[in-house]
Amino acid sequence: MPVRKAHRSDLSALVAIENQCFTSDRLSRSSLRYFLAASSAEMLVAEIRGVVAGYSLVAFRKGSAIARLYSIAIGEDFRGRNLGLALLKASEKVARDRGATSIRLEVRSRNRRAIALYERQNYRRFDRIEDYYEDGASAFCYEKSLVRAKKSKN
Repeated sequence: MPVRKAHRSDLSALVAIENQCFTSDRLSRSSLRYFLAASSAEMLVAEIRGVVAGYSLVAFRKGSAIARLYSIAIGEDFRGRNLGLALLKASEKVARDRGATSIRLEVRSRNRRAIALYERQNYRRFDRIEDYYEDGASAFCYEKSLVRAKKSKN
């Protein structure tokens, strides 16, 4: 399944996915439009048969080697097809390509599916933040090193 950089023409599809996936803490249409054009972010989309099925958003801070996976969302009709994994791997590659040595994220502490995905991909939980989301839910903080181990010459 192709993952590509998002375009302005994807905005309506991104808004629809955001509204399907989140009941609070949603990115507004204007925020999504901003991130599509921001040099401090990369928004990626996964497509199935030409339809935007999900997206990821990676944010970067000038002078920092830590990227932030701001969001991953998969449309309801496209779940269970490993799109989250594809977007996660593509997000890591984008972060690595932009010089990040690690990537961090926050995830709702009750989102078992996402937590399992992150842990299978070697993300390490390092903190919990109470009352992180608008509805009062807590978040787990995860981090993964993007530095690849050097192969030995033996």
